[in-house]
Amino acid sequence: MSAKLIGMLLVLVCTGVEGLAQICLKQSSRQPARRVRWIGAGVALFVVEALLYTAALQRLDVSLAYSLGAMSFVVVALGAAWLLGEALPMTRRLGIACIVAGCAVLATGG
Repeated sequence: MSAKLIGMLLVLVCTGVEGLAQICLKQSSRQPARRVRWIGAGVALFVVEALLYTAALQRLDVSLAYSLGAMSFVVVALGAAWLLGEALPMTRRLGIACIVAGCAVLATGG
């Protein structure tokens, strides 16, 4: 497996970790009794993301890694719909499709 592919996979893992972190922070606002725990979980996930992202940057140009990080928007929107019951209207779905298409172009070297 090439270094570039490993880097891109690490960035995608980062987007999943960031999505979970964002959901934890949202939960902290919904469950005041457990606010500190949710915030702690969110911050811990952000630290994990920073470590993984640093590993990705050892293998990728920052311009590519940062651009692929746009997948975080996709992960957060889908995760919020699935785990938090947030709405996913057609305009948001179209935006998600555009982000996925753009990241696919970047990943294939376009």
